[in-house]
Amino acid sequence: MTLTGMASPAALRRTRLLVPMLLLALVVSIAVGALTAAPRTPPVLLGASADVDGGLARIQGVIPVEADEWLPPVPSPALDGPPGEGLHRVRIMLELTAMEEDGLVFDPSRYAVSGLGSGSWDAVWFSPAPATARQGETVDAVLVFDLPDRAIDLTLELPGGPGLALGPGHHRGGS
Repeated sequence: MTLTGMASPAALRRTRLLVPMLLLALVVSIAVGALTAAPRTPPVLLGASADVDGGLARIQGVIPVEADEWLPPVPSPALDGPPGEGLHRVRIMLELTAMEEDGLVFDPSRYAVSGLGSGSWDAVWFSPAPATARQGETVDAVLVFDLPDRAIDLTLELPGGPGLALGPGHHRGGS
């Protein structure tokens, strides 16, 4: 600044150049970050089997709870009320087959649903409780999730596997 309180012409030129250069640097850094991010492993298509720790997993059904008014065999406080605003409740029927000599461990806390760019959701209810299957045995599991109505490209994340695509069927039933 000069003694009169006005910026010098050289300072104004530097400021005019600095702002666009900072914006350009920001755009370039965001683009580089997006291009170098680890690519998402594509999920296995609905109906196909995927590897999990100790065996194979396959979705047998993805059913909106409001489509068949399913209730758990024993009342559960987690399912007493409706899902929250903008959510719909989905029941995923999962078949796990132990293929490894050490068997397969079903731990429901290791399963979640993720959506493309929209986050991840844990099961609000599941059956059976954590279980172990010996080689050749299966575990038929039911996992219930409250999922966003507008979520797309949903995947059931698996322990040690690529994930299983849920397909668009869960959007039936008024969602």
